[in-house]
Amino acid sequence: MILKKSMIRTLKENKFQYAGVILLLLLAVTLYVSLSMAVTTLEERNARFTEDYKQETLHFVPSERIDASKLEEWEETFDITLETRSYYDADLDGSVLRVFSQTEEINRPYIAEGSNPEDDGEIAVSSVFAEKNDLHIGDTLEISGEPVEVTGFVYLPDYIYMLEQMTDLISDAEKFGIATASDRTMDQWADQSQIEITGWSRDGEVPEGFMEAVRTETTILQFVEAGDNPRIQFVDTEIEGAKSMNNTLPLFILALATAMVLLLMRRRIDMQRKEIGTLLALGFRRNELLRHYLGYAWVIGLSGTVLGLAAGAGLSVPLSDLYANYFNLPALSMFDFNPMVLVIAFILPLVLMLSVSAWGIHRALKVEPLTLLRPKEVTVGKKSWLERLPLLNRGTFIHRFRLRLLIRNKARSLYIFLGVMFSTVLLMFGFITFNSMDKLVETTYEDIMTYDYAVYYQSLNTENPEEGSDPFTRSEVKVKGNDTKLTGYGIETDTPYLNLLAEGEKLNPELEEGVVLSTPAAAVLDAAEGEDITLTNSLNDKEMTVQVAGVADVYIGSQIYLPREDFNEFLGYPNESYSAVWQTEKPERGESVYQIEDKQKVIDSFEATSGATRSAVIGMAVFAVVISVIVLTLLTHLIVEENSPSISLFKVMGYHNHEVSKLVLSVYTPVVILSYFISIPLAGLTLGQLMNSLVEQTGFILPTDVSWWMAGTGFIVIMLTYALSLALSKRKLKQVSLQEALKKQQD
Repeated sequence: MILKKSMIRTLKENKFQYAGVILLLLLAVTLYVSLSMAVTTLEERNARFTEDYKQETLHFVPSERIDASKLEEWEETFDITLETRSYYDADLDGSVLRVFSQTEEINRPYIAEGSNPEDDGEIAVSSVFAEKNDLHIGDTLEISGEPVEVTGFVYLPDYIYMLEQMTDLISDAEKFGIATASDRTMDQWADQSQIEITGWSRDGEVPEGFMEAVRTETTILQFVEAGDNPRIQFVDTEIEGAKSMNNTLPLFILALATAMVLLLMRRRIDMQRKEIGTLLALGFRRNELLRHYLGYAWVIGLSGTVLGLAAGAGLSVPLSDLYANYFNLPALSMFDFNPMVLVIAFILPLVLMLSVSAWGIHRALKVEPLTLLRPKEVTVGKKSWLERLPLLNRGTFIHRFRLRLLIRNKARSLYIFLGVMFSTVLLMFGFITFNSMDKLVETTYEDIMTYDYAVYYQSLNTENPEEGSDPFTRSEVKVKGNDTKLTGYGIETDTPYLNLLAEGEKLNPELEEGVVLSTPAAAVLDAAEGEDITLTNSLNDKEMTVQVAGVADVYIGSQIYLPREDFNEFLGYPNESYSAVWQTEKPERGESVYQIEDKQKVIDSFEATSGATRSAVIGMAVFAVVISVIVLTLLTHLIVEENSPSISLFKVMGYHNHEVSKLVLSVYTPVVILSYFISIPLAGLTLGQLMNSLVEQTGFILPTDVSWWMAGTGFIVIMLTYALSLALSKRKLKQVSLQEALKKQQD
């Protein structure tokens, strides 16, 4: 009972320190639980939707309609299910609504609300598009002059991440959406519709020889496997990325909390040496005292984990809804989670915290009672090599005192170093991501791609292109010895519409010597300038070995650029043929046009997401500041508590509070500054490695250069955070009385 009262009194007297550690633990558990539950829900919904509604294994766009008899023949030969569907891109006041015919076998639509469109003039739209454009069930839209009624909200399993073009990076539900309509409704736009063939196989793999069989029958304008489809694949990439973050970020915060508990326990035992010695002399067993001091760890661990579990479970619901809206996934189930998440989130922090605390307390309690009853001897020891350096051993008393306090508390210095590093890396991640999005758009879509429109044709053209347009050939190629697929571009080396730049230097002339790779392609292939790669294609058995002449600052898409004549020869096309043109004038969609790419729409999509990016950056910055404030304030409070006799003595000698603060509190300023500047390149390197590891799934790389404004802004934020923690600790320093030094002498 006595020990229990002592613990309660200690917790009340030092509530700020223990509350800070509980908050750290709460943040770690909340992050782990909320992310785990949200990702599990997202993963479960994605798996059920793709399986129950038969997500495609592949789709291809033929240059002409294929007879149903030929599709049946391929189905029997390759054991695959094939289905034809058409779609029409409707222009709705600057937004594009892609209306699909309804399917029965593959990519079956899921009606979340309302009814399936069956009659003429009925349509079901994606719920996210409807929300962004203020559409409701029963509303009437006008498409190509014909009124259509919205009968429901629909989801399609091959448009989970809604991208208008395969080359797009950002989904903008306000500018692009999907819909389904009845066959009679689709007949109204038959002359303007595009046909595609979807395929599904039991093992999820494209049957061997299938693509070659299709190519012998018709020209393929586009052939996309599910694994290469960003509309399908991006959700899997997001799940993997979220899992990786969930396995690192909370664990690091948990480690900070555990280390802080160990420091608090060691300090508490040092302060209560006489009490511990007296209790041992009176007959208390060491195990009883061990259980007593473990009570502090129990209070911190239980409070932090229980509150974290509750907060994490509550936060996971809106986070799951946010994921679902972002990825256009239907809520096939309200909430899915793995019970092991709760078990791990409860047990792991407690076990780790109790184990580390028990180890530290056991070591401290091994001392004999008589030794504990005596005043603790001042450890003289040897000077460290830093203290013996002539440059650091000179100067005033204040200089030497600060140096001694800094050097002889290596564990505390390391803790501050890691805490500031963690906060700085988070802060830099936000800054780099924010800056990279702008740089990606500016470099790729303004400096390199100077055209306004790309027009892709239904078949190869050999006629001279119209004035003001520049021809090119696009086709998929493979790299021998590697399963990587690249999008090949055969271009004119002097084209004015594509400036292949690398650090401001134009690489177009280098195409006479070899090929130019985009940055993602170079990362996927792990290829550098001067290396040889061998290209193959599915049109023929021809191979071509080329040398990498350079890597362009094209951050989106795994692309390879070659001279048009060389690329046509490799593909077996006529030398002067081309499959698309770049131009600045807005084209008209004719029967020969397969697809029109509007560059401005892509740029607008990036700008539309800039608000969300800014919010994410602000959120990450706030989180980094919170972690930094907690860590630094806990440490500075502990410093004041440990050095209270010295602080009291300085006050007796006539030092003012601000002078004592400089002597004791701000001694770790060099550690904070050093940690910050070491963390800047570490953040860039870590983010760069993360992007390289995900480039094959995402198809893009963010430039991770750190600019001066990032370094300067981050430094101001970290130093203001440090100043805030010092200001909070100065209040405790002012409370140290002049009698502390006298009490120490009496001890």
